[in-house]
Amino acid sequence: MSYNRTSIINNLVQESNNSFSVADEYRTNPLSRQLGGSTIQVKYSDGSIRIYDKIKNIAAYTRYLRSSSENEILEVIPI
Repeated sequence: MSYNRTSIINNLVQESNNSFSVADEYRTNPLSRQLGGSTIQVKYSDGSIRIYDKIKNIAAYTRYLRSSSENEILEVIPI
């Protein structure tokens, strides 16, 4: 099995450059400011990757994001 390590590394670097954690002050649900819950990574069609923590109900939060986001959500990954 052959693979291109440089390509894999470049993809990981590019992905990390496009990702950021969403700070509490940008969250609207008071539960998002309470400790506990899950962390998810959301990939958007504009290439950005946002990490949301303290998610109490992943399915409900994903539905909310899909209905309220300006950009299409490509993938939601619990991390």
